[in-house]
Amino acid sequence: MVLKRTDCWLAILLLVFCAFAAWRTTFMPSTGAGSQAGPAFFPWLAIGGIALLSVGLLVRGLRLSPESNASETTSSGIQYATIVLVLFILLMIGYAMVFERIGYLPSTLATFVIGMLLLRERRITQFLLVPALIIACVYFGFTHLLSVYLPT
Repeated sequence: MVLKRTDCWLAILLLVFCAFAAWRTTFMPSTGAGSQAGPAFFPWLAIGGIALLSVGLLVRGLRLSPESNASETTSSGIQYATIVLVLFILLMIGYAMVFERIGYLPSTLATFVIGMLLLRERRITQFLLVPALIIACVYFGFTHLLSVYLPT
């Protein structure tokens, strides 16, 4: 991977986010009854997963050899990875703005496909079929297994 430094910074940013989210989650009441998970269960699960993957990204970024750190730059000298990170932030802000208005399925599918195109995925089966399968599984998991209905 050619994004050693970007991977490290992104991992550190995600770990800072996890620390903030963990701090805020401690303020949630834990009212789980018996074998039922309380309202803080899913946030802690997400925080743990993001933190674990962020540590993996950080380790991978630190283990890459220095000669593989050559990254593409645009004509103005800005690295492509920086542009992609900024576009991803804008994409997530847009996703948060339209999620409830147009629903989970279309907004998540569009965000997923646009994100994969930003990462230069060009195989149609990869950027259309994989997101559709993942989104359908998540939707099924929330609606049928957890009885949490997402905006449609």
